[in-house]
Amino acid sequence: MKAEVAKTKCTGLVVTRPVIIITTLNENGVVNGGAFGAYTNLSPSEIGIAIGKESHTYKNIKRTGEFVINVPGADLVDSLSIFGSNLPSSASEVEKASLTTDLAKEISPPLIKECKANIECRYTKEFPIGYHNFVVGEVLLGYCEKSCLDEDGRLNVLKAGVLHGVKYPLPIYALFGKYVEGK
Repeated sequence: MKAEVAKTKCTGLVVTRPVIIITTLNENGVVNGGAFGAYTNLSPSEIGIAIGKESHTYKNIKRTGEFVINVPGADLVDSLSIFGSNLPSSASEVEKASLTTDLAKEISPPLIKECKANIECRYTKEFPIGYHNFVVGEVLLGYCEKSCLDEDGRLNVLKAGVLHGVKYPLPIYALFGKYVEGK
């Protein structure tokens, strides 16, 4: 028997994407970072992300047109709450989390070195959706730990140990345990 779910709780029934950290640069060059779970691949060269209109991440992307998507593994679980906190724009979440940055090749915002994968992106367009804007970024360049790649060049989520947010906004995550294949 199935239980009826309130309309306001239905989006909690589709929890499918790993948590990502987006890094941007504020107007003074400080690295800001935010954790996100509402995004999708739109094409092989575009990724769309729901970003709050009042967030530092959104303001920095609109100002610079650049951002990096960083995919953390389970080893960074304790850092994620820092990326979800409301620090002032003058503070770096990356620094507060004691993580290190690495230079990007195509854009100014840095990569987070400890993350399993990183994707350099350039803002292309956006669509308003309530409190958020659905920001679309063009993929410029990507990196992945060699040990986390599968045979066809995709991220192996089991080897990478990526985290899936299952109780947002609470810091409760799930890890995949195995792959299953249909006929």
